[in-house]
Order: sequence, then structure tokens, then C-alpha cells
Amino acid sequence: MSEKSFSALFEAAERHDEYWTERAIAEFTEDLSRWMETRKISQAELAAAIGVSPAYISKVLKGNVNFTLATMTKLARAVGATVHVRLSPTAEAGTDQKIAASG
Repeated sequence: MSEKSFSALFEAAERHDEYWTERAIAEFTEDLSRWMETRKISQAELAAAIGVSPAYISKVLKGNVNFTLATMTKLARAVGATVHVRLSPTAEAGTDQKIAASG
């Protein structure tokens, strides 16, 4: 696949909410994994700390769980971190842009 066609596919993907959801999940799970590694916390220890099974933690780290903000907070606090949710402008957003439907 050429770089140009890959770029076009990537730009098309960015127009869908699912892309941004998966990106947020990936960023969170990568951060969680780094915190676990830095703090030397195993999946079993993290699971015990928040009252879930180690299999659930494995699913979380693979991005196979649609978790809530409450779960994200529990996971973060269990590794000594906090969750920060912020809004950032999209590349095409102007300061006077009206709300647009996405899909």
C-alpha cells in the first residue's frame, strides 16, 4: 500500500467516533501498563487491588473492554495515578465552529 493511500485511509478513519474511542482506550491502557511496570505491579496484584479477576485486567490491557470512567479511575488510583479527561480542539475546529454531527 502506498503512503498516499495509507494517509487517505487514516484521514477517513479519523472522521469516525470509533477511531477516537479506540485511540483513547489505547492511550489509557499504554499509560496503565507503563505505570504498572514502573511500580512493579503485576496483573494479579492490580486485579486484587480493585476487586476483579486477573483475566479482566488482561482484557483491559489488551483494549478488549469498554470500561467506564469509574473503572479507569479505580485502575489509575491502584497504580498511584489519577485520570485527567480534557477536551482538545480537532484539527478542523475553528474557534467559531458550530457543533457538528459525527459518524
